[in-house]
Amino acid sequence: MSLDGLLKPPTSPAYTIQPFRTEYLLNTHANVHSSNHPHYCPVKGCPRSEGGKGFKRKNKMFRHSLGHGNPGCFCPLCPDREYKFDRPNDLKRHVRGHHVDKDKDVTQLIEVLSSGQEVTRRGRRR
Repeated sequence: MSLDGLLKPPTSPAYTIQPFRTEYLLNTHANVHSSNHPHYCPVKGCPRSEGGKGFKRKNKMFRHSLGHGNPGCFCPLCPDREYKFDRPNDLKRHVRGHHVDKDKDVTQLIEVLSSGQEVTRRGRRR
């Protein structure tokens, strides 16, 4: 792939997007638009491991892999316990989207989030 002209924006006055600072950032961004999935989950048998779908971005693969071996937690407001959430923010997003009629201070939800069922905080702090 030729990178000529991609590190600098065109000279059109309507073009206001900043150029990529480095070639690495440009290549990382270009990968998002491709059909290539070069990053695979290291857990054997996972649908996203080698030979499976994979991930376009390495950080998405890392976030996915944190869920392996994690007990996670189920939504206390869903009767069928269909979805498991590996991270507290995913459970909160589910409740905001699927249980909009419920009060935000649902005691059951607070108990699940404050119990040991939630994910242990691993990885780097941002």
